[in-house]
Amino acid sequence: MVFKALTIAGSDNSGGAGIQADLKVFSAFRVYGMSAVTSVTVQNSFGVIKSHPVSPDIVYSQIETVAQDIPVDSVKIGMLQSAGNVEAVTQALVDFNLKNIVLDTVIASKNGTLLLDRNAFDIFIKKLIPLADIITPNRDEAEIITGIKIKEIKDMKKAAEEIGKMGAKTVVIKGGHVETGSNVVDVIYNKKEFIPLQYPRVDTPHTHGTGCTFSSAIASCLARQMETVKAIRLARAYVQGAIENSLQTGRGTGSLNHFWTVM
Repeated sequence: MVFKALTIAGSDNSGGAGIQADLKVFSAFRVYGMSAVTSVTVQNSFGVIKSHPVSPDIVYSQIETVAQDIPVDSVKIGMLQSAGNVEAVTQALVDFNLKNIVLDTVIASKNGTLLLDRNAFDIFIKKLIPLADIITPNRDEAEIITGIKIKEIKDMKKAAEEIGKMGAKTVVIKGGHVETGSNVVDVIYNKKEFIPLQYPRVDTPHTHGTGCTFSSAIASCLARQMETVKAIRLARAYVQGAIENSLQTGRGTGSLNHFWTVM
């Protein structure tokens, strides 16, 4: 049986994040990867220098041509950049009845470059979040989406509840930027309970593409027909290993090692 996942995201020419990282992750999970490119970025290990969005009609057409021909078992959504692309992706998800949607809230890069236009925030929240089966914001993204200041785990839970009210079925607030001592604590919220995930904090600067890797790993697990919480747990364990075995690819922030293991 061939499991198939579609990534809808931006291109990272340095290879550590975006479409390039997603396809590596799909391969590591033995999932056949397909893609719809939403933006072309110019970046290296020092960060994003500039980006150029693909036109919404081309984004929609990429999804359309795949979905009308190849069964899509899961979808990972990353950088969309423009309001037009948020609209196009939202429409495509509905038109082609795509399922197992993992939404990575790509809003800004590590060096502060905005990866989602400000005029796209409202439609992103009102139209795209309600279609997400799983959404995976980090602290900064959750603060932008909810307006809640996150300093500790109780704030993560509050933000997760608020995002759940926006329509996402399952919310994972990533705790890498939250001060929780020697361990990183992520919080899963499925509108029934909070489930903490705890892993040792890794002392490495080489974390480029962590969010892309996590969300595409979840999408891989969903494509392989895993239950939601199990998919998130396995994806998080995979990311931990990828961080612990991270690569110094350039003179700046290096990338995760997507092939530290093959599932």
